Amino acid sequence: MQRYVFASPVTLNKEAFNSVATLENVCNEFFDVSLSGTRELELLFELLGVADVAEESLPDSEDFNSVIDLSTSKLPEFSTEEFDVFYGEWLARSGRESDMDEYGQLIFLQGYAKKWNKNLHIVVLCLKPLL
Repeated sequence: MQRYVFASPVTLNKEAFNSVATLENVCNEFFDVSLSGTRELELLFELLGVADVAEESLPDSEDFNSVIDLSTSKLPEFSTEEFDVFYGEWLARSGRESDMDEYGQLIFLQGYAKKWNKNLHIVVLCLKPLL
């Protein structure tokens, strides 16, 4: 499994992405999402309506391999019913199992999209694997 951190930092300065600790200095909240890899992340972006993303390598970062800047996109602001439709489509297309962990790792979208869409920056950071 690959872990991705969705965040809304106050800056895109690469030094902020040196580690989880430096990310905490520029971001009040962020969420860890575990996916099988790049294909599932691309599917998630597709279902969220996020297009034309570019991944930038972070070779000097302690904790992150790369960053994807979503700042030019808006996250969908789901109602409860809309989230349920999105989640059902996610399960059908990804082949993932429905459980509380799966539901919980995506429900943050419903709670934070409206707030994050008002911020200047939204990013997804790819965590380095744990050794």
